[in-house]
Amino acid sequence: MLDRKKISAWLHQQRQLSMPDFVLSRGFSVKEFQDVARVEKADFTTSIKPAISQPKKTSISASSLLKSLPTVDQLGLKPAKEKPRAQSFVPDPALLALPKREALAELFRKSCTKCHLHQKRKKFVFGSGNAEASIMVIGEAPGSEEDNQGLPFVGEAGQLLTKMLAAIGLDRNKDVFITNVLKCRPPENRNPETSEVLACIPLLLTQIAVIKPKAILILGRIAAHALLGCTDSIAKLRSKVHDYNGIPLMVVYHPAALLRNAEYKKPAWEDLQKFKVLMESLGINGSAKQ
Repeated sequence: MLDRKKISAWLHQQRQLSMPDFVLSRGFSVKEFQDVARVEKADFTTSIKPAISQPKKTSISASSLLKSLPTVDQLGLKPAKEKPRAQSFVPDPALLALPKREALAELFRKSCTKCHLHQKRKKFVFGSGNAEASIMVIGEAPGSEEDNQGLPFVGEAGQLLTKMLAAIGLDRNKDVFITNVLKCRPPENRNPETSEVLACIPLLLTQIAVIKPKAILILGRIAAHALLGCTDSIAKLRSKVHDYNGIPLMVVYHPAALLRNAEYKKPAWEDLQKFKVLMESLGINGSAKQ
């Protein structure tokens, strides 16, 4: 007898990987496989390798049936949507050998034209702050004010961010370096597309490698997904310390979300206090008056 649970689980896995087509090897009854699929109520197309001869009707175990099915790698297919893979990037060693300020200046001069967003941008929003800062603050993308000025977080959300940082003793000009995953404004401030993140993230990872922060503060879900390579909700990501290549990282609500939803202000304040505790544990002292 076929193990229906194992077959059903395999079918579910394939559909999760956006693979509706299955290649079946000969040596077992196609009807038996289709019976399992019917129970699963799966909607898929089955393509069958041409049989050389009519197989004998034998009792096939579930394990041998599963082994006869090709793996994802054998089929040569990939998931429909590719996720950013931050950890696979290796920055230019020659750039890392330069003093931090000089290395960042070199990156700024090179600008970035790796995705279509550069065609309509007004300014390249590289980042701002102290190259020697112990903390990096990272958002998702510039808005209209940032696009006009070429600086990150200078609009209404940026003003709130300045106050948030000051509340935990951080001066945005002296104690942190602020940037975004994307360096160009998406049209109408829409969410960044996966292809745009994949094109832009090498520059962000190089900035991190140059600055070598002791801690990272992430603003919002999208930036967290890009760096951590996950798809968790902001509710799951916040209020805890994550590890990014040995660097402690915390995720808080984006200032723009706080402007839209007053109920987020209390948890955001709690998260900032936890980040302050993290700073103290790392020996980071801010220079802003509290």
